Amino acid sequence: MRRLAERVAIVTGGSRGIGRAIVAAYAAEGAHVVFTGRDAATGEATAAALALRPETAAGGGSVRFEQGDVGDEARVAAIVDATVAAHGGRLDILVNNAAIQKEARLLEQTVADFHAVVNVNLLGTFLFSRAALPPMIARGAGVIINLSSVLGLVADPLLPVYAATKAGILGLTRATALAYAADGIRAVAICPGDVDTELNEQYFASQPDPVAFRYRIEAEYPGRRIASVDEVARVAVFLASDDASFINASHVLVDGGILSRLYEV
Repeated sequence: MRRLAERVAIVTGGSRGIGRAIVAAYAAEGAHVVFTGRDAATGEATAAALALRPETAAGGGSVRFEQGDVGDEARVAAIVDATVAAHGGRLDILVNNAAIQKEARLLEQTVADFHAVVNVNLLGTFLFSRAALPPMIARGAGVIINLSSVLGLVADPLLPVYAATKAGILGLTRATALAYAADGIRAVAICPGDVDTELNEQYFASQPDPVAFRYRIEAEYPGRRIASVDEVARVAVFLASDDASFINASHVLVDGGILSRLYEV
């Protein structure tokens, strides 16, 4: 449909999982996508694979990789500046997707764990949003999409710091939207439930019986399954498009209905 034709997007953490699916979906919709990641080899291989997809060619989009840590202020600024300079001053869409987690109850979490998770999940969202706003304001348009989580709304005893960052992202999303709506900027969040990603596999693997635990988690969902990355990516396409022009300062649940369930009956 080319709903994002000729738009310029940055997607953080685009080498795998939800981020990779969003990069692929945006390029298929005609966007010129720059995505970030910390590992150069993985990022370059992902960019090459996505650029060769028939959907990318058909949509008229493009894909490029930039190595960098989302918690590195100077590198974040350099990535945004290079993207804007390469595209005639344009930056239409920012997707703050990069995230990590440390599985342990609060007493077992270290200060190093805290800083590692906060620096990627929350500081990275702050830094990229702050860097992206000036070119968006200059053009009077832009969309910032922040990947939060159902754990920004509820909790998991094994993910206290992760949940705190995802709740913080919701607050940052609302504040950004309210501050810059008059400049033509929208800021929205996506709150997925469990998604079939490497990060979720890491969580399952932290359990004594990963296979049984995954089965139990899937059974908690009304549809008896977790989401695919493409299901989240399609929501990210919609929110970045003009079809979502009046959606601002809010979050979209992509949770298969799990937060509507009190208990199994």
